[in-house]
Amino acid sequence: MKVKNILFFVLFSSLYGNLIGQDDRNQQKDTTQKIPFIKRLKFNVGGGFGFGSTNGFAYSNINIQPQVGYKITENLIAGVGANYQYLKYGTANYQIYGGNAFVRYFVSSQFFLQTEYQVLNYSYQTTRAWNDYLLAGGGYMPGSGFYISAYYLLKFPPNNNIYGQPYVIRAGIMF
Repeated sequence: MKVKNILFFVLFSSLYGNLIGQDDRNQQKDTTQKIPFIKRLKFNVGGGFGFGSTNGFAYSNINIQPQVGYKITENLIAGVGANYQYLKYGTANYQIYGGNAFVRYFVSSQFFLQTEYQVLNYSYQTTRAWNDYLLAGGGYMPGSGFYISAYYLLKFPPNNNIYGQPYVIRAGIMF
């Protein structure tokens, strides 16, 4: 758990340092200040899937995740989104839904870092429950809007991780 906390601290520290570095009053103002609100909105439709087995049961997970973000600076976007997942574990089927908040920082025009906090509702045995997840990772976008990304779960319920493993891989389109 300490490694996860250190990774989380390093990621946010690097984002904070970049934000402070852009606040230099002697430099020219950021070009995003001249862009109207509606043009600062960025949309993302992503998703992923996973499959395997755990505890002797096969599982498959299909995820779709639309998001809308606000371009704070030229490289920094923060926003919110929705999550919907279909999970099949053994013979049981689950409908999972919830929301998320994210911060995405473009290190270059093609590579980005991202942290995301998710709150998901799903049934476990005979009850429905809300659980939260914290993901940190990054991705590659070659310029056409298509991206692929990988995340590590820093926080998840120890008894019922719907992803089945501590990492998540997604693909999608940003526009």
